[in-house]
Parts: sequence; C-alpha cells; structure tokens
Amino acid sequence: MNVSVTIYKEKKEKDFRMIILPSGRSKIGLIQVKDYGIISYLNKKDSEKIGEFLYWALNENDNEEIEDEVNVQWCKKYFNRSSDLKVVIEYNNIGFEFFENKYIIYLKKKEGRGYSPFKDENGNMVEYIFPEKPTALELGTKVMEMFEYKERYDGIIE
Repeated sequence: MNVSVTIYKEKKEKDFRMIILPSGRSKIGLIQVKDYGIISYLNKKDSEKIGEFLYWALNENDNEEIEDEVNVQWCKKYFNRSSDLKVVIEYNNIGFEFFENKYIIYLKKKEGRGYSPFKDENGNMVEYIFPEKPTALELGTKVMEMFEYKERYDGIIE
C-alpha cells in the first residue's frame, strides 16, 4: 500500500506556519489530500512533535474514496490565500510516503502554480529513505533539516 502525507512550511525562519495533510483517493483512484489536516506554529525545537503529527497524518491515510468533498478552493481551505500561486510562492513542500515498507521523505520545488521534485546541483532528487521506521524525533528532525536546506538554497536563511 502506498500512503502519502503532504507537508507545507511557510518560507520563514521563525514563527512559521506548518500544514500537514493526510490523503485518500479521488473518485478515479488518484491520491488526493483529505479535507482536514493539522495547522501548527511549531518551530525547529519541536521536531519530535512535528514527527508525531506526521505519524498521525500517516495513520489517517487510506485508500478509501473521498466522498462529499468540500467545494472550497485548496488555497483557501488550508492556507487562507486567494490563489494557488500565492501558496507556492509562500510555502515550501515536502512529501512523506510509506511505500514498499520504506519511509521516504522528498523535497519539492515551486514549478508554475504547483510543485515538482527538487533536484540538487548534480541533478539528483533530494530525498531521504530511512533504513527502518524512524522515531518521531528522527522524522521531525530530518523534515526540518530538509526545509532548512531548501531555505538556504533559496537564500531565505544563511
């Protein structure tokens, strides 16, 4: 079973907003975020709590069809923004998956009005595959390290 969690972090060093969204399936079987998630204002020192939230979202994932979906724009539903473009400009994105008994996190970059895999200077996708199930602290710490890497790359932090 392939389950996926989407993690968004505001492009700020302090007092940032983080949004963690579990997924289900659309009517045609594609992975789709659910109508609920976690919005938090944690910081880097709260890595263990971030990891706990990620495991909560992973446990909320299923292959059930999302029925009676709320008809509210994605940008307003989770981010209180007026357009998808504002979201991708203001937030970085990491994917977290459990696939083939592997826990994988991977960094994404802004591309147009959405996100695509982020590649380093050598053209390799920036991802981390945990050798075994990570603790909440290990997972939260690695996610924050990846966000920090992207923010350094973007020149947001030194």
